Amino acid sequence: MVSAAKRPPFHEQLRSATHGVHVRLNRHPLLSQLTRPALDLSTYTLILERYWCFYNAAEAVIRECISEGMSTFEYGARYKTDWLAQDLSCLGFKPVANGCFRNGPDFRRPRNEAELVGMLYPLEGSTLGGQVISNRLGTTLGLDATNGGRFFNGYGEQTGRYWAEFLDYGDRSLRTPDELDLACRFSQQLFARFEAHIDGRV
Repeated sequence: MVSAAKRPPFHEQLRSATHGVHVRLNRHPLLSQLTRPALDLSTYTLILERYWCFYNAAEAVIRECISEGMSTFEYGARYKTDWLAQDLSCLGFKPVANGCFRNGPDFRRPRNEAELVGMLYPLEGSTLGGQVISNRLGTTLGLDATNGGRFFNGYGEQTGRYWAEFLDYGDRSLRTPDELDLACRFSQQLFARFEAHIDGRV
């Protein structure tokens, strides 16, 4: 259990709890291609397909939780599945028509708001690294938010503001050490699920 004494901000504890799998994902043979000069459209499309499958399944769970009143956090503008579908469409790929939906992972539904925060943390945090990838995609493939790079462009110039709003929400939602522990465990599970999905193990 996390001690309440001199507790650092919640995102620092979640970052520490997920550090190991985060490092592995950054070094993943497929995902690491995103920032390499040799990235080609075929590999990029494969990555987007796997992301779409994952986000489509994850965001269906998030929509359900929010619609049932688990959280009042305004998430409407943050759903990212449509961004991925837009990018895939630009590259000539239709995820549902190509059967990608059948390959999406199953998720354990958050039981409370603390676990929901833990689920949202990796998805929102990914928009920070997405800015770096977005810049690389412009250089390597000539892509931007209008022609296949919408997902990694994320919130664009508003990324800092959106991240700050999420951090404020997390700080307000995780009021006790037990709630923080729940969020940390759920983030770890989501990262591990994503890693397994990228590896093709689920």
